[in-house]
Amino acid sequence: MSNLTTSGYDFEDFLESINLKALNLSYDTSILLDNFQRNCSDWKVPSRNQSFSDEQIKTLDQLYYVLYFVVIPAVCVFGFFGNILNVIVFSKKKMCKTLDDIEYCTTIFLIALAISDMMFCICTFPKAFDNRTIQVYKVTNFMVYYKMYSNFAISTFILSSTLLTVLTAVMRYTAICHPFHSRQFISFRKTVGAILALFFFSVVFNLPYIWRFKMNRADCKSSTEYVHLDTGVFFTKPNFVYTHKLLWAIIGNFIPLILLLYCNIRLVKALHASQKLRLLHSRDNAGCLSAHRRINITLIAIIILFFILVAPSEISKFIYFSHSNKGAKQSYGYLLVSMITNALQCINFSVNFVLYYVIIAPFRKTIHEFVCVFMSRRGTRDSTNSPKQTCIVLTHKEQRRALI
Repeated sequence: MSNLTTSGYDFEDFLESINLKALNLSYDTSILLDNFQRNCSDWKVPSRNQSFSDEQIKTLDQLYYVLYFVVIPAVCVFGFFGNILNVIVFSKKKMCKTLDDIEYCTTIFLIALAISDMMFCICTFPKAFDNRTIQVYKVTNFMVYYKMYSNFAISTFILSSTLLTVLTAVMRYTAICHPFHSRQFISFRKTVGAILALFFFSVVFNLPYIWRFKMNRADCKSSTEYVHLDTGVFFTKPNFVYTHKLLWAIIGNFIPLILLLYCNIRLVKALHASQKLRLLHSRDNAGCLSAHRRINITLIAIIILFFILVAPSEISKFIYFSHSNKGAKQSYGYLLVSMITNALQCINFSVNFVLYYVIIAPFRKTIHEFVCVFMSRRGTRDSTNSPKQTCIVLTHKEQRRALI
């Protein structure tokens, strides 16, 4: 198998040359290995990479277990529920009639971003149940189909979330720095059309990952049909892999980083200038101005986190990809960096809920109201199950009379 990583968030190629027997799995792997070796003639045990010492392999195994079996699943669960709350709160805000066109369209973009992040968390979570020591699967096993198509789904939602962030930043920059021109193309229909076009582009761009693997029947002496995965026909061609990876680096990494950096600088300057503008507006417009200011601060925070959490992973992969074409092998340092930066990238898809809660006061108020309503309904159900009690409220005068 090639050492090339082949997607924006490819988990499959990190430790392909490392024996992962040191992982603390929930079942006896040695029994499964013996069974497959005995019954399947084309079964091969993953070979140990002789360039790594035993101590390095142990460290990689332990780090892999902590990140991919503990941290990332927990982050995905938190991101799933957090993004659901994001969709609920922003959908409620979208129905508010006091929003102007720019704030309304920005809210729609934030809803789409939350949906994309939520789908990423759903598609990534099953990675925690992938046993990398097993290369032969039952044909009815869910994991064989998940391994075949997960790269396509995960890469699609990575790209869609990235492009949504860029498009939101560009829209805010245009609305602030070119307010008269922005009114011509910022509308509900054009916003929805841009989001649909963006998702469609993300799907089409990552479509080759559907053929990342191909399923072959394993030659096993068993009544149960087993299969194993081989590299797909497209990904056996180095020129195709190089071209697609280069396009991914340009479209999904470098261009978004440049646009986000430029928009972030302009938004910071606009935010600083808005401090002076607030003094010139009357109290009637203070609420609207404050709402736009909160959105700008939130978007600036999202862009900063993108640079901290996402950019290192994509840049490190591109650097390794460019060197791997010259025959370079995976190094111990690269594997450490890859696992850590990919865990950080996963956190990026779950952290927006925390940003919204900390920065946007109406968002925080809506969450508190939602929790209060949920608790009150739960209290109502508990009270209906308990014996009925009569509660008599006495005024202060009546209490004094009762005492007398």
